[in-house]
Amino acid sequence: MIRFRKISKDDLLMILRWRTDPEITRFMSTDIEFDIEKQNDWYKKIVCSRVPAEHWIICNNEKPVGVLNIEKYNSMTQEASWGYYIGDIEARLIGALIPAYFYNYMFFNRDPLLKKINGHLFTKNTKVLSMHRFYGVEEVEILKNHVYKYGEEFDLTVIEMTKEKWASQSEKFQHYQAIFED
Repeated sequence: MIRFRKISKDDLLMILRWRTDPEITRFMSTDIEFDIEKQNDWYKKIVCSRVPAEHWIICNNEKPVGVLNIEKYNSMTQEASWGYYIGDIEARLIGALIPAYFYNYMFFNRDPLLKKINGHLFTKNTKVLSMHRFYGVEEVEILKNHVYKYGEEFDLTVIEMTKEKWASQSEKFQHYQAIFED
């Protein structure tokens, strides 16, 4: 069973280990250093305030396996950005299911509901891009040479899903329901 619980202070070391793992960070726009004090600051300033983002631990059968967040929520346009990663190597396949749970919650169960969700990923991360295509995201833009890391420039693909598009295909994904802690 998949569920999403709010991040607690007890999760910070686990998240820091995941977030600094080379297998995770190689496909992230930013890198962070392994610094528990900075992780505590992030928790107090961002996670606890829930502004400008919300963060959850992704749990599979109660075992923490990853992190999901929404940010840049715009109440006027009912849009937000999102991202997630699976930190537990043994649970990587679960990552392919997360969009279905997430879109069902954000478009049909969350208060307030959203009309559009966008995100971005490294264009060269073709496996994850293919997975998002499976769910019907629209690729709206390629940001050329947008991220510089490891002495190299990387393109980002900007993707979006609208409530209208998700609703048009939601019947095949309707059983992907999960609890999201408020």
